[in-house]
This record gives sequence, structure tokens and C-alpha cells, in this order.
Amino acid sequence: MVSRRIGRLTCPQQRWQKLPEGRELLPPSGIICQQPHNISRQLLKVHNLLVRLGAIALAPLGRIELPSDEELPGALDTLVPGLGAFVERDEPAVRHWPNQVSVGGFANNLALHLQVAEHDFSESPWCLVAGKTRRPTGLLLVALAFAAPRPNRLGVIRLEDESQWMQAVQVSEAASAGG
Repeated sequence: MVSRRIGRLTCPQQRWQKLPEGRELLPPSGIICQQPHNISRQLLKVHNLLVRLGAIALAPLGRIELPSDEELPGALDTLVPGLGAFVERDEPAVRHWPNQVSVGGFANNLALHLQVAEHDFSESPWCLVAGKTRRPTGLLLVALAFAAPRPNRLGVIRLEDESQWMQAVQVSEAASAGG
């Protein structure tokens, strides 16, 4: 397999999108966890830890078409209602990965290629949630890299069933400051 280094993620040379100039795949958590300029009323959490969406990796399980940029928010909404809105808000890097044979192998492969400031992945602000979802033409593997405001021990979270997405990732409305 031929690989090409992009930002801090090495990904196989397959279908992938180029990042805008000067933008790394996984920016420092201080940048990614700042409040966005377009203040959203929604909060994104992984196991109840407030996070930002930093990267999305997609891979077919079998011979299926990957979602287009326009279809991506809708595909994420099928995992967790409201998750698609964070594609626009957080502007995560999107990578297409080659065909995979299992969720566990996909998560392990990505975790090996992710480099997080020379720390163990489980001792950084980053976590990776990987699982599958059904598409009309087959199964799609999805891995989402999230950044929290400070280091945590979430590490790599492997979801074996589609129903586990909503247990691991939560989208909720921000509480009103006025009561």
C-alpha cells in the first residue's frame, strides 16, 4: 500500500480531499476547542465530554460509493441526529480510506496513522470513534476524530453495532444563560 503524508495523518493514496493551504489535519486542541465564530446552540459530546469534530475518515466495506461532500452531513445525521451540522461548524478534515474488511481493523489502522504530538493517543485531547452505518448500497465505515479542551483517556472507541453511535456521541442543545 502506498502512503502519502498529509498534515499529521498518513493516509493511503486513495480518494482524499486536499486541505486548504496552511491547515493541518489535526490542529492543536487549543485551536479546535475554541468557541466558533458562528456560535451554535448545539453541543457535541463524546461520552459526555465536550468536544469539537476535527477529522472524518470514510471507508467502504465492500464495493460501495462513498458519500459526496453534499451527502456527508446527511450521512452523519443517520449516525446521530444533528451531527451533520458540525461539518459546517467545525470544518473537519475529510479523508477517504481504501476498502476495509472490519470496523476493528479500520479503527486500528487509523489509530496507527494518527499522530498526536508524540503522545499516546489515550493521553491526549483527541479521541477516535469508529463504527459502521448502512447505506443503500452496503456498509460504510466511519471514523470521527474529536478534540476536547484537555487531555483525556477516551482513546479509540470501537463501535460494533450502529445503535452504539448515539451512546458514544451526543448532540444536545446548549442551556440558556437566562434560565
